[in-house]
Amino acid sequence: MGLKMDCLLAHYTTKLTDIEGNVFELFSKFYSFDLSPIEAWLETQFKTKVKKDDVLSTYYRKEGNKFYARKDLLKSLEFYTKSLCCATPNGKEYGLALANRSAVSFEMKEYENCLRDIKLCFQTNYPKDLRPKIYLRKAECFWEISQQENLDKCVSEALKFLNLENIADKEKHISKLTQMKKSTLKMKTKEICGRENTNDLPELEEGENEHFIYASSKIKMSYDKTRGRHVTARKNLKKGDVLFVEKAFFFAPVFKENKEFYSFKCYNCLKDIISSIPCRSCTLCVYCNEKCRTSSWNDSHKWECEGMQASIWYDLGIGFPAFKAFLKGVKSGFINIKAGYEEDLKNYGNKDDNYSYFNRLLSHIYKNKNAGPYIVMAAIVVTYLKNYTDFFGWFLQQQNCPKNDLTNLLKYAGGLITKHIAQLSCNSSIIEHWTYSSTDLLFPDILITIACGMFPSASIMNHSCRPNVTIFFICDTMVVKALEDIQENEEVLNCYGIDYRGMNREQRQIACRSLYHFECKCAICIDQSKEVDMLDSYICPKCKGLVPEIPNVSFMFCLSCGDEYSLRPFRKINIEARKYLEIQGEAVNNRQLEILIKCLKIREKILYKHHKDFEEVYYRLYSYYVEIGDAENMFKYFHLWLENEKARRGENSRGIGTKLYEAALAILHCLQGGHPKNCTNLKSFLQNVEHMIREAKVVLNLYYPAYITNRLSRKIQFISNK
Repeated sequence: MGLKMDCLLAHYTTKLTDIEGNVFELFSKFYSFDLSPIEAWLETQFKTKVKKDDVLSTYYRKEGNKFYARKDLLKSLEFYTKSLCCATPNGKEYGLALANRSAVSFEMKEYENCLRDIKLCFQTNYPKDLRPKIYLRKAECFWEISQQENLDKCVSEALKFLNLENIADKEKHISKLTQMKKSTLKMKTKEICGRENTNDLPELEEGENEHFIYASSKIKMSYDKTRGRHVTARKNLKKGDVLFVEKAFFFAPVFKENKEFYSFKCYNCLKDIISSIPCRSCTLCVYCNEKCRTSSWNDSHKWECEGMQASIWYDLGIGFPAFKAFLKGVKSGFINIKAGYEEDLKNYGNKDDNYSYFNRLLSHIYKNKNAGPYIVMAAIVVTYLKNYTDFFGWFLQQQNCPKNDLTNLLKYAGGLITKHIAQLSCNSSIIEHWTYSSTDLLFPDILITIACGMFPSASIMNHSCRPNVTIFFICDTMVVKALEDIQENEEVLNCYGIDYRGMNREQRQIACRSLYHFECKCAICIDQSKEVDMLDSYICPKCKGLVPEIPNVSFMFCLSCGDEYSLRPFRKINIEARKYLEIQGEAVNNRQLEILIKCLKIREKILYKHHKDFEEVYYRLYSYYVEIGDAENMFKYFHLWLENEKARRGENSRGIGTKLYEAALAILHCLQGGHPKNCTNLKSFLQNVEHMIREAKVVLNLYYPAYITNRLSRKIQFISNK
């Protein structure tokens, strides 16, 4: 939140110290306070309201031209889309932005997207003297995708236009179009004929659970007093089994730091888009097609668009998705089922209207010592709807309106939004999508935060700092897979972002208490020996047990035999080993292998086999053998590194999968370069490489949609067959 919002929250903090009682009573009491600071804040926001602006559109288009001239197509695409969003709908600048963006799509070989932009361009006030160039680009698209009938139709339409209009270089344009019509169509390529559908969802292998929507029939909802509602395995589950495929009940896109959304994601469905269409009123929201734009407007955007222009949703943070949740309840009149856990076990969820099930999720609002901001945010939303939209006037006319007068309806709405903010704080999921940090990479390697969403069925999973499931998203749908084999009746456990591999026990417990109001008692938290830090131990000289390394401690006991040791000698020897890795210059070039082996031998005498300090030396040895083309030693040291990484990160971590693929590619390239050194049994060696590839795909299928791993499998196969 910005400074102004902080000041607004601070103003009311002293008035909201007592968070007890019914949430509706709490909001009603607050709503009787002087709300003029809230009204003044909204008034300030609306004074700087951002509207469509052709001057700004021109600026963004010219910036796009600069990037296009440098062949930075992605950046030019971003600026042309900004230009489109700022332009007056169907005006000259709108058409110019579409035309320029179509040029980028054509360069990217995105011919269908190019044609979409050209179609929209012709519906605008696009200058007539520029149209011949667009007609030619349209014809070239049909030629590229081998559509003779559409090509002929396009050329005929263009020639008719040229004959009717007084256009400069008319004969030149006619000649080009006529030549295009006579040319032999380009042969269809596999990429054009059969693009992979990146939005395909995996199937639940044995169907959906008839009592638990979006969940596999292999799992079930269970209940006990200690764990509350939770998810267990109905039968033995295998690693990779799909457990949930759940479409978000609602979501709200997350703003970037510049107060904008990602221009390549549909605001309504989160699909990737190139030829997006903008909201007709605000400059922030883009859609993949007219259907999504209309659906978004009817569902929520007609009530939020004014606030989008005034930039209030950015400052409201989690209040934005809470508003989306509130609107979901409007449709059904905020139906609330008061059933207990016995009824949930019989049936949980409703695909037609899941509001009642979402609305029963725990909010922990009375455990939250800082719930005051929730009430203030809810009051801002209610005041905005009352003063800047006709929402409440419209709602009072609806048959399912829960109150028959404005005052009570305002208080009721504020209470619900307050509750929904608290529920989202405890139960929502951050929707993240994979993207590439570089075009040279095999794998998407960066997760970008796209939206905050609500998945009521999947939210029933309890937390563990070492989960047995993994999650990825396809558009607005969550896919949950078993990260490992799970036995019948064993609990299915998610991680709420508090992971033992990135936080120690004390940090995790603080996070669980402050964010989710419970003390974690997962397998890692109740057994100190399973902490990652325990792997960074020394070896007991007497029994080979573990002597933990504790910072700022001089003496430590062996966990096995109990003998006490000074840590100083261990530390001194490890520092000496480290010095070998820090040797630079000509010496390291001539004696690289000798230096690495010396370091390794020293560490093997004092460090536990999965100590973090082995990681670097193993990987440097592997890289050394990659450079000299020794496939067998590449394989040896890669697997030593791999076993160390599995112990530290989990044998099914994404990093394991990516490195397996990369190492398999490197070894195959080495084999293609000639006779590999020291490779005595090539057939057996290749079988080991094939096993690496299979293991990599199994692991990566846990983290990526199938189209990504299928594409990588084809790349490996192509290299193998060369």
